[in-house]
Amino acid sequence: MSQFARSFSSAALALTLSGAIAQRVDNAEYFWDTDPGAGNGIGMSAEDGAFDAAFERIFLNTSSLPGLGAHTLGIRVKDQNLNWGAVFSTVIVIEPSIVTAPEIEVSEAEFFWDVDPGEGSGTPMLAFDGDYNSALESIAMETSALPVDGVHVLNVRARDVNDAWSVPFRVIVEVLGGAVTFPEIRVSAAEYFVNIDPGAGNAMPMLAVDGDFGSALEAIKGGGIPAPVDAGVNVLWLRARDANNAWGPSFGIVVNIDTTIAGTVGMDEAATTNDVRLVPNPARMDEGFAILLDQRTSNVRVVVFDAAGRKVMDRAYSNQMRLEVAMPTAAAGVYQVGVYMNGVPRWKRLVVQ
Repeated sequence: MSQFARSFSSAALALTLSGAIAQRVDNAEYFWDTDPGAGNGIGMSAEDGAFDAAFERIFLNTSSLPGLGAHTLGIRVKDQNLNWGAVFSTVIVIEPSIVTAPEIEVSEAEFFWDVDPGEGSGTPMLAFDGDYNSALESIAMETSALPVDGVHVLNVRARDVNDAWSVPFRVIVEVLGGAVTFPEIRVSAAEYFVNIDPGAGNAMPMLAVDGDFGSALEAIKGGGIPAPVDAGVNVLWLRARDANNAWGPSFGIVVNIDTTIAGTVGMDEAATTNDVRLVPNPARMDEGFAILLDQRTSNVRVVVFDAAGRKVMDRAYSNQMRLEVAMPTAAAGVYQVGVYMNGVPRWKRLVVQ
């Protein structure tokens, strides 16, 4: 509300009031700081010239304002039964000149290795389009002069149009023989075992539901429980291997195994005939995106995780081929989108600008 409050000018300001308690607004008024009593405030005008609806857009005349500084603006409306509603109040800052909302634009960017040389003293970066004129910029880093071989911390920061530098964004990189590589985040294998750990890589292999271990987040399934296993309570352990062949820690869960069941317990296979596409991708955070399916599917669930693994959306859909997804509070970044069809997930990566 502070930006709205700081943008007053001598022009009329249109406000939307949605708090009318009756079926029609009959009148509206406002006052500054001290309440003169219902019906004694300064009259307001309906934008369309008539108070005849439960929701009205009304004008507040700002040609005559109180003195400079912080003031309380009170607004109330009267319904068709001549009952005045409660006062809606907000703090307004009156300043000697018009203050517009700050321009959000990158004016410069720089990077440095390991030790911070101070704001403005890093190595300059170039905008891909040759012009720093947006809040989000694609920037190029010159790597002709790299630090010595080994692991280093790369720091990147940007400066806005008000000459304020951001905090550095840091990532660990490995420099090898004049080249810089960023670690690949991908699951390459998974396995499970019961109770006793046979050693990393020696347990029962697990399969990717989509047939390919190619993502940072994978839906996986196992086969038969390895024998011998005692009936009753056991601990089932799972672990995954990354793109660098490093096994992660084991995740354990207590299960009750019944060895008297004849036959096997099946798992639903992925719906290979129903492709999943995200459009547009990259998407704008203020517009959302859509999920396109090849065929109508009942019981579809969409789950979205941010780069930190936090769930930002979980919604169910039914019998649709185009699933509209809105994320009005999403920040720019990379998201993992899981589309569950009949309980089987498909994972896609979404870039939000």
